[in-house]
Amino acid sequence: MKRLTEIIVEYSKKYINKNNDWYNWREINEDKLPMGIELPEGNQYVKNVVLKKELNKKWKEAKSDEDRLILIKYYIATWGGIHTNSKESMEEYSKLSATQLIKNGKKGIASWSKAIVVHNPDEYAIFDARVAISLNCIQKLYGLKDAVLFPVLPSRNKIVAIGNKLIKDTAKSESWEKANEENFYTQYLKILNYVAIELSTNISTIEMLLFAKAEEIVENTYPNN
Repeated sequence: MKRLTEIIVEYSKKYINKNNDWYNWREINEDKLPMGIELPEGNQYVKNVVLKKELNKKWKEAKSDEDRLILIKYYIATWGGIHTNSKESMEEYSKLSATQLIKNGKKGIASWSKAIVVHNPDEYAIFDARVAISLNCIQKLYGLKDAVLFPVLPSRNKIVAIGNKLIKDTAKSESWEKANEENFYTQYLKILNYVAIELSTNISTIEMLLFAKAEEIVENTYPNN
């Protein structure tokens, strides 16, 4: 029986290479980069990997809460496109430790997981609706027997939203176990680390692949919907 880690290794091997041109999410507006950050020439994969490192470097150099808030606001709102957080939430994301934020569970995870990537991109990775649907659908796609339903997060993307409904129906009809609210994010990081080691890459690359391939994975899992 294949484990989820082995499935993601198998899937990732099809795409991960020296260029990783599959990551062509919206282009970074380099005019809006904070605190003097500059990005190298290259594709969007290269720019996004460097962006995480540069944000982390500025985070470690930050001398004030204001500077940290600028970095967190940039990554969640400007880069991430999430504009619904309150001022209080943004301050929380910029002041609390990664350990404290992880205790929030799925509440606000698309935001707080971006915040802790700024804290340390080698240790933490983004978890959002696209990553979640990929993790869930890939288990159905590859016929994993002991499937686990990771938190299903709302999405404005039509294909992801349809996938959310279908995978919940599948999980119910096939009696999937639900991921533990308290430790699913830690389990997710363990999966990414395992796959990254197997493929001699980093956890950001595996997360970015799951993110980028979300619609494709949904459509391959449910081709008639």
